[in-house]
This record gives sequence, C-alpha cells and structure tokens, in this order.
Amino acid sequence: LKLFGLKQQRWQLVSEFCSELATTMAWQRALLLPTIVIATALGRSTATVWVLGSGGVSCTTVCQARSGCDESAWPTSEEDFNKIAADVRHSCETTQAGQAGYDPSTDGRHCGWSGPSESYGARCDAAGDRSTKRFCPCNSDKEL
Repeated sequence: LKLFGLKQQRWQLVSEFCSELATTMAWQRALLLPTIVIATALGRSTATVWVLGSGGVSCTTVCQARSGCDESAWPTSEEDFNKIAADVRHSCETTQAGQAGYDPSTDGRHCGWSGPSESYGARCDAAGDRSTKRFCPCNSDKEL
C-alpha cells in the first residue's frame, strides 16, 4: 500500500511537470508566431545587401534575383560608402564624390560614391559603360 502511494505521488509530480511544460510551450508559440508574422509583413528580416555588379549593368538587373533594388539605401557620406566597399571586399585606390546617376561605382581602381545633386529619378535603373561596375543595394542576399 505504501509503495502504491509513492508511485501515485511520483505520477502526480510528472503530470504537473508536463502540464507546466505544455503551458510554457503554448505561451512561447503565442508570442513567437506574431513576431514571425510581423517580420514577414515588413517585407524583409535583414538589412540591405550590397552587391558589386558587372561592368555596364544597372542595379535593377543586378538585384533582379535578390528581391529588387532598394532605392532608399544609397550612401549619404563617403564614410558610408567606404563601409559598403569593405562589405563587398573592394578596395578603392581613390574615392571622389562622382555625382553620376550610376554612382556609387568603380572602374576597378577609382570609385565615385555620391549620386547626382539634383533629382535624377530611379538610380537603380542607371548603368555606366562596360568598364563601370555599380555598388548595388539589393533587398535580399539570396538569389531566387
């Protein structure tokens, strides 16, 4: 009889533990699911991914398989551009403002970081000549 009482007590402890565990997991699911839904609804869960394109190609083309080009991500200072160049593992011999519609760009040695000073339209669509490679702000790091 005493042995039966101990088994029943042990069973009750296991049952309480499982009940608490199920409640904890339910709360985790209840909090995690809305977080995932919100992150998905915002359109992306990571920051802009910079890609150095091929010569003469627009960022629209470079980013086509990476959820498009982010028109709002252009660098606003030379310091911002230097971080972008480092991210794509490119070293500029010299860096200047540039101010062409296809900037930020490089010819392989020299870089221009700042786009045109006046309204240009969609900078993602601009392309330089065959020797000009663009630094492109893509919305995703994976090609689809």
